[in-house]
Amino acid sequence: MGIEEEEAWDLDMVLGQTVALLDRRGDQEAVQLLLDVAGLEFEEATGGWGASGWQAVLLVESHLLPLLTEGMRERIKVPLLDVARRRGFPPADHLDVREVLPEIGPDWREQFAQRTTARPSNQARRERAAPTTLIEDGLALASKEERIVYLALKDIQVAVPEDKTIAIAPLPGVRLRAGHTWTPDITVFGNGRVMIFEVDGPHHRNSRRYADDRNRDLQWQRCGVAVVRLPVEDLADREQLTERLKEELRRYLWPR
Repeated sequence: MGIEEEEAWDLDMVLGQTVALLDRRGDQEAVQLLLDVAGLEFEEATGGWGASGWQAVLLVESHLLPLLTEGMRERIKVPLLDVARRRGFPPADHLDVREVLPEIGPDWREQFAQRTTARPSNQARRERAAPTTLIEDGLALASKEERIVYLALKDIQVAVPEDKTIAIAPLPGVRLRAGHTWTPDITVFGNGRVMIFEVDGPHHRNSRRYADDRNRDLQWQRCGVAVVRLPVEDLADREQLTERLKEELRRYLWPR
């Protein structure tokens, strides 16, 4: 593991242990906000390691900025700086919040010129800015694995009777009560019900991401929405995947 990777891992562990402390203390509002934080940095204002002038910086998407009020930052700051100090980071006395820079490609001029003339869309709001985004039926998909699931659902959509049809919405922007705007991988509607398919890569199996996923699933369950997680390893066999999708659709959209 290189120096940059080790530092990034330590920063991620600072966030993870801070979330664990806030969860233990019952501050679920702060926990939910930290789960959506894009990253953490430490920067020196004046002085050096071990001296005053260091501050922690939370990197967040635009929609989180108004939620991280001064009072909320204070609630997060105390456990976060304590965890960081105990993990060997320099003593810091301030927590700042900064908007994460958007990802752009070399063709950003053409990309944004097209967006200014296109109709406003809430679909895949972040993914549409990425140069590697896949487009299918005019809808953005974040990975080739999500495209595999989307195409399998399209096949099911065509094959089922009209009175049992489904609607498929990849990467919709959705605001939940906790104040988060999330984009579930693929949302499916049918029979007056709704469910979500999440496509999980290997990184979803580390302990912190696993806990984050379970917490997100709980937020959807409170809305009466079931979440089905599909490991990428299960997508290789298209026939088996289609049967699995049919089974989950029957279970959650057409329960007996």
